[in-house]
Order: sequence, then structure tokens, then C-alpha cells
Amino acid sequence: MQHVFVYGSLLFPEIVEGLTGRKFEAQDATLQNYVRRAVKNNDYPAVVPFEGEQVSGKILLNVDMRSLEALRFFEGDEYACVDIKVKVNSEEITACIFVWTGDAGALEKGDWDPHIFERKALADYVRYVVPETVNDFERLFS
Repeated sequence: MQHVFVYGSLLFPEIVEGLTGRKFEAQDATLQNYVRRAVKNNDYPAVVPFEGEQVSGKILLNVDMRSLEALRFFEGDEYACVDIKVKVNSEEITACIFVWTGDAGALEKGDWDPHIFERKALADYVRYVVPETVNDFERLFS
């Protein structure tokens, strides 16, 4: 089992459950020395190292390996799953974090807003993106 720190579209339980078929216990968490940026011309964000900054998100607890693979597939090739310590309450917990490995020029200067995502893109993700991702994942890895 693996803990996963989420900070973007995976903050929404309906996306995680749609991708994995499971509900995971989640707690508020903070990733130190990283910054979240919107990815240009996309609905989703990325995190990159940035000394002195922090990213608020959630930690999904005890994610099974099949679910983790589904989340990795959803995140795509421009992200690496890196084990990093995150703060949960006053404790530090090691979690997989999907860190941007793509072109830094593809990132906006500003933060990604989950409220805008929820209002403008969440319904389409639940209706189209998640089922297509699950179909592709199942076809490739079953």
C-alpha cells in the first residue's frame, strides 16, 4: 500500500473513484518546497520544486498497487511518481507525488485554481475523460 499526495484534479473524489473503483481515506496535507502551477492550455496543474514555497492538497491513504497504476496512467508521461515527505497535521508521511517532468515553459506563472476546475471542467472529466482513461487502461493492462 502506498500513500499518494494529490493537488489537482485528483483532489476530487469522484475522479479518483472513477479511475480506481475505490474510495480512499483522505486527509489535508502540505507539500513543502514545491509550487503548483497551471499547465498552459490545459485544465490541470503540475508541481515543481521551489524552495520556500508549499502546496496544499490531500493525502490518499493506503492506495493499492492497481489503483496507483491507474492514477499513474491518468497522470501521463509528463509526471513522475516521486516519494517525498508531506506534512499531515504535525506529522511527516512519505507519499507518492506526481511531479512535473515536462517542459518548464509549458507552465503558467500563476497557480491552478480548483474552484475554476470544479466549475468549468469537473463534469466533463467525470463524463468523458475518466471513462476513456479507464477503458484505455483496461485495454492495455488487463
